[in-house]
Amino acid sequence: MNTIAHMVIASAALTRPEMPRRNWIVLAGAFVPDASMFVFFAWSRLQGWTGEETWNVQYWTEPWQSLGAMSNSFVVFGALLAIAVWRKWPLVSVFSAAALIHVACDFPLHADDAHRHFWPLTDWRFVSPISYWDPGSNGLWGGVIETVCALAATAVLWLRFPKVRWRALFAALALLQLIACGAQLAWTLNA
Repeated sequence: MNTIAHMVIASAALTRPEMPRRNWIVLAGAFVPDASMFVFFAWSRLQGWTGEETWNVQYWTEPWQSLGAMSNSFVVFGALLAIAVWRKWPLVSVFSAAALIHVACDFPLHADDAHRHFWPLTDWRFVSPISYWDPGSNGLWGGVIETVCALAATAVLWLRFPKVRWRALFAALALLQLIACGAQLAWTLNA
């Protein structure tokens, strides 16, 4: 899924109007599993790699695959959540829960680019028949599913948060999701 969709869906599940600090932690937790991808993409630009080399060659090399496995692991974030609950660290708990929501949403929507979601216990990857982007793996449907879920989550947030600044943030995220979906749709139909 797109990072934006992860942030909106985790926010719908975990945020509360009376807890702004917690809400920012939720957004951070939902972002963290994709952080290595943003670092990788920035590195690829600095290296001058083409898009083809970036995603078809370098993405599959180390350290990028290990960083992706660590940051998309049910095991890592599940253990962090268990420790946080045990130690009574509420912000670490909500951070971990948001990351787990991200990982759970990614699990059924990655085909050939699937993550190793159970690292370090195994390197197994669930190769889904539905991708959130790849036209060869039902990417049109995956993108629609992702966007409908993100827009539903935005509606929940809009009703939950009466303050203008929060509504503006969630509306901006919904708009970015629609733009990303439109771009993916155009690419899918042209592929």
